[in-house]
Amino acid sequence: MDAIPPEIWSEIFSCACTDDGSTGRALSTVSRAVHTISKASKYQSICVLGPNQLLKLFGLLSGLSPCARKVKYLFVAGLDECAEFEEAGHGAQTIRQFYLDTKMDAVGQALEQLLQLVSPNLVALQIHRTKVYRQSVLLEIEFPMLSELTLHGPFKSTIPRPPECLFPNLRSIHIYHFVHQPTRFLEQIVRAAPRITHLHVPQRSFSAYDIQVALGILQPIVSSSELSLPDTLQQLVIELEPVPSSLDSWASNIRGEQHRRKFRQISQKDARVKLTDRRDGCIPVVEARDQWLEEFRCPWWAT
Repeated sequence: MDAIPPEIWSEIFSCACTDDGSTGRALSTVSRAVHTISKASKYQSICVLGPNQLLKLFGLLSGLSPCARKVKYLFVAGLDECAEFEEAGHGAQTIRQFYLDTKMDAVGQALEQLLQLVSPNLVALQIHRTKVYRQSVLLEIEFPMLSELTLHGPFKSTIPRPPECLFPNLRSIHIYHFVHQPTRFLEQIVRAAPRITHLHVPQRSFSAYDIQVALGILQPIVSSSELSLPDTLQQLVIELEPVPSSLDSWASNIRGEQHRRKFRQISQKDARVKLTDRRDGCIPVVEARDQWLEEFRCPWWAT
């Protein structure tokens, strides 16, 4: 090991630490030299499952210096499990608040504090929450280095005007699993992430008219009130809603097919638009985690 400069070993360890955090922890136990050299990469990539792990990680990182807590890749899921939250030492009243208070639940506070702590270096972030509504389409924390953001779960339908350029380097946004058509959805994204290149969203994110105006296919009816997607956009993936079954009303079937036809026409007019069928239900935590780990083998931002 002495034959190779520490700077080279540091780069090797950095390339190796792209999993759920196991590699970084293992390297720290090899030897004193490896422990010292790999310290900067120990928390580079972390997978957090459940509120118990979230609280432990926050406590751990809070006690480290900024140079020792450089988290670049973070996956957070399973925060809506009451049993794990209770094991972390919180009382019944807090647990009830966890499920009922959609403004800011106790776990949400810990998550926000953790994100604030790691925000300066974070490159890729995925949050999987399906029961508690977040306050905005994206997040309300500034991430100067973030390149990829994936969010599973609902958010409030009426949301305030977002701050500008919270994510100056954000390129890829994936949003899954919400049930309403939000207000100012595209405005939220464009204002916060003005340089996006890849956007993956459900069909209910906007009307066919709104997305055609945003893509420049149609001229807006009221020019001063419409918003355009940035010129940097390379791909827009839209998850189409399933056509209602034959057991539903005839009118619902007709409307569903009409909506799908409109979006198919949009994809024919703009090659950047790709269509896919929406899956039933939310993506399971295990599947979302496996997809997140798979991306590190060939991350899109490195191509």
